Amino acid sequence: MRLLLVARVAGVLGGLAWVVRHVAGVEELRWPGLVLLGVALAGAGAGLVSSSAAWLRLLVALCFPVLVWSVVEVLHGSAEDSLVDAAAGAVIALTCLVAMVRGGRRPAGSHAGSRAG
Repeated sequence: MRLLLVARVAGVLGGLAWVVRHVAGVEELRWPGLVLLGVALAGAGAGLVSSSAAWLRLLVALCFPVLVWSVVEVLHGSAEDSLVDAAAGAVIALTCLVAMVRGGRRPAGSHAGSRAG
């Protein structure tokens, strides 16, 4: 649970770093923001997989940030790089913030409370 919280806090801080980088023009925040967002995305990727398959969790934790980065790179062709990075950072920061506020609540779905029998 603590690793998930660390990943979410990293996502908020990294996203804010990229937003500040764009708004204030502080180019020095690019790499720290990228590292923090990478940690957040790796944690989110690992959270997508059952904890019983450690090797798969590791694989998804490594691949999920690469997938997100490839989408951001495609979007770089449509607008200014710093603006695209700021938008991606804001989306990741908001997603992590919402996840932190929601806490450990179970998802509300038709199968949320059911068990495989």
